[in-house]
Amino acid sequence: MRKRKSRIIGLVLAIMLIGVNTAYANTASVTDQSASKRENSTIQPRSLYLAAASSQVTNEGEGVLSIYADFTSHAGVDWGQITINLYRSKDPNSTSWSKVKTYTKTFDGADDPDGNITYAYTEFDIHGLATDYYYYILCNHKVKTPSGYESKTTRTDAVLLTAYPVFRSLDETK
Repeated sequence: MRKRKSRIIGLVLAIMLIGVNTAYANTASVTDQSASKRENSTIQPRSLYLAAASSQVTNEGEGVLSIYADFTSHAGVDWGQITINLYRSKDPNSTSWSKVKTYTKTFDGADDPDGNITYAYTEFDIHGLATDYYYYILCNHKVKTPSGYESKTTRTDAVLLTAYPVFRSLDETK
């Protein structure tokens, strides 16, 4: 009888341990949650058209900065645009960066053989910039949809532009 009771108690304890879950209560009231939504209104849901966007800035050495930016669309669009803002500072940890220049590349579906853009990119080198400065780019990738526009923003890390040549390993040149 004792063995049976201890088995039943052990089984009940095992079931209770399996079923235990930790719950964390939210302390915000209903009014706090609606205020939070307004403050976070810049958070956008998953894009219906703009699938991905990327940007890159590279020190090519000898005062040359290489810029690359692209976007990919889930479905074909007739218009797209990449706006690249170039910033610089002497200190990479600075909170004060100067805008150097803005570059804009527009893509038209009429220029595409299919009439729709699903992928677009721009790449170019910039010569004549001041060396021994850190540079980064902030890009806005934008497409026109049937209901308006969708956009994504990308930002690169800062790179130091050097006056001397940059030597790359074989792995970096691939």
